[in-house]
Amino acid sequence: MKILFTCADKPSISRNRFHRSTLKEKFEYTECISKGKSYVSRIPSILARLPFKMIGKDAYFVSYMGHFLVVLMRPFTKKPIIFDFYLSIYDMMCNDRKVYAPHSILGKMTYWIEKKSLEKADYIIVDTQALIKSLSDMYGISVDKFVRVPLTINEDNIFKKEVKPYKENFTVLYVGSYIPLHGTEVIVEAARILQEKGENISILMIGKGPDYDKCQALVQKYDLKNIEFKGFMPLEELNYYYNATDINLGLFNEGERANAVVLNKTNDSFRVGKPHLTLKTDAMSEAFVDNEDIFYVKDILPQTLAERIITLKNNPTLVNAVGAAALKSYDTKLSNARAVQILNENIFDTLEIKRK
Repeated sequence: MKILFTCADKPSISRNRFHRSTLKEKFEYTECISKGKSYVSRIPSILARLPFKMIGKDAYFVSYMGHFLVVLMRPFTKKPIIFDFYLSIYDMMCNDRKVYAPHSILGKMTYWIEKKSLEKADYIIVDTQALIKSLSDMYGISVDKFVRVPLTINEDNIFKKEVKPYKENFTVLYVGSYIPLHGTEVIVEAARILQEKGENISILMIGKGPDYDKCQALVQKYDLKNIEFKGFMPLEELNYYYNATDINLGLFNEGERANAVVLNKTNDSFRVGKPHLTLKTDAMSEAFVDNEDIFYVKDILPQTLAERIITLKNNPTLVNAVGAAALKSYDTKLSNARAVQILNENIFDTLEIKRK
């Protein structure tokens, strides 16, 4: 069976690397990708070659940020299109980051493209039942088209290993791009409370993004001594910090998107066997149980987060037990091997049977 892979984002990101590797092992594989550094450079290159690459294929796999590619490809083929939807661009740009309003021209255009991409795809890959419900309700798409597949990460570079602790005191890790979804200002405000209480707790924040400057300003305003910042770093280096800190943080923001997603760093945390502390949402509650393989806070108040961190610092036995359980949960629920199994059972094997 001949299959074509394409994507608008960098082909080297972990999600695309996983799909490319899986498809190469399973099918007669061709790809139409671009290694350009920006969407502006990648998209023209892909569009110029895509019509020719589509010829003679039995199915098409459109990966991350390929919403418009699905819409453009469908008029030229009746063959199956598998769409790794991953996230709603409309929700991200209009509701989360508020780059443009839902009723603006860009907002309406994004909504239309997203709706059409879901309508035109034969199989839609997402990672949570909450996101399936959200997309089905928003766009009127049958839930039967969706296949729930766990997020996939770069398992070669993120894994459990014995390392020297980063600090002697209890250390909390944030990794991310400082997008509003993560609620980084809540983390900084919680750090203020921890410092005021005289708690010997450190917070390490790795990454950069839209809310980075706001967080820096708050740290200066409160003269916080318990927060340290580091910029982006390769996964190989980041793996040390995942293993060398005590717990790591998820998201602390509310809204439709926050309620429906699982973050890559959640999988990273489970993969290294470290407890993950995050807001309790419908998406997270699908698979994880508080004090068993994860830790939750009930709301996004800084006081709530600070109190939960203090409780965990004072209960190392529970922290270690939840970390060990998280690693087991990764192997059974979240691993790349589990994702391959689901893809085979729900999409790939079905395609091969239909073709015969």
